[in-house]
Amino acid sequence: MSRVDDALDILYEDEELALCCEDVLPAIEKLLYRLDIILPERIGEDFFVEIVDKIRMNLMEDPKYRDKLLEGKMGVITVTYELGSLGLEVAKSVAEKLGYKLVYTEILSEVAQRLGVPEWKIEEFDEFKYVPSKLSFFDLFQLDKNLIDFGAIFGEKKKEISFEEFREALTKAVTAFAVSNNVVIVGHGAACILQEYPNSLHVKVEAPFADRVKTFADKAGISLEQAEKQLKKVDEKEREFYRDICDEDISKIDLFHLKLNTSKLSVENATELVLKAFNLVVEE
Repeated sequence: MSRVDDALDILYEDEELALCCEDVLPAIEKLLYRLDIILPERIGEDFFVEIVDKIRMNLMEDPKYRDKLLEGKMGVITVTYELGSLGLEVAKSVAEKLGYKLVYTEILSEVAQRLGVPEWKIEEFDEFKYVPSKLSFFDLFQLDKNLIDFGAIFGEKKKEISFEEFREALTKAVTAFAVSNNVVIVGHGAACILQEYPNSLHVKVEAPFADRVKTFADKAGISLEQAEKQLKKVDEKEREFYRDICDEDISKIDLFHLKLNTSKLSVENATELVLKAFNLVVEE
């Protein structure tokens, strides 16, 4: 029995969906079967039912969503970046140019809800304010990869979540945002989770370490020595995170369509390259 069977039954038995959007049902079915191939076995059939419900809501709320399904151009861009490379600025610029939703802090909030822990609220977010949280978050993985103390993250009563539960919740959250269509997803392993997702472009934003140290020091208001120490720690935790989540080496080109060096490219020029590459990918 396929993981998509229950979801397909719901899809074809939904009278309201058939009345409004019968012509897109085959496209939804095709997407479900594609997800069945690319999502790990640990993701159960209940998630496919959830995906059908999410697609249904999108169809009811946004007429353009139907057109995108029919055209086979459900757009997703993932942006992975080295801290201090201005990658978040590139991601924001790409999202603005395309009119896409930028998804970043929402991912951990979604993961928290799926795991039944309090939502992590971060006000006036930017990449540099995120650093201390990012460091403590990854540090938990190194202390004990089997159990994550979400109480330490969310400031609540201790609640232990297994690493497998966290990885499953993260995979579901990232995939659910991708299905929402027209999104730029930043970090959180999205490049490896969605590496075979249809009509997706995966971008890595980098810069030479010395340039990143200077940028980070200037933005964070710290010394070059402090910046260098923090960046080395972040880089190592990032590598370990991708190995833990999907057994991939983030330093290699394998996960990405495109790598950009922002020491040689302005944010504006990097944005234009991403947009051109994305047009090629969605038109294949």
